[in-house]
Amino acid sequence: MATVTAGFQVLPNGKDVDTDGVIPKIVEVVQNSGLTYHVGPMETVIEGSIDDVFNVIKSAQQVGIDEGASDVLTNIKLHYHEDGVSIKDKLTHVKEGMQGK
Repeated sequence: MATVTAGFQVLPNGKDVDTDGVIPKIVEVVQNSGLTYHVGPMETVIEGSIDDVFNVIKSAQQVGIDEGASDVLTNIKLHYHEDGVSIKDKLTHVKEGMQGK
């Protein structure tokens, strides 16, 4: 299967959950994944095989669970194209150096 991009947002919720502490840990999962990524203000976009992409999203959601969230809502948008699709192609309007790996 060709490379896909996925935009996702993890929303941990719970009585004692400090999202200011959880979100950086979720971003760290993405950074450590080895996949190309772009962290935006409303979602993170990652690029890779569909299996690798979903593994990262599952790991990111698990961070919220491990941090004590009673609910974790994860929104996912997936883009497949037969020739592959890259974040670089999608971010033609972003200045050099503003995107992740």
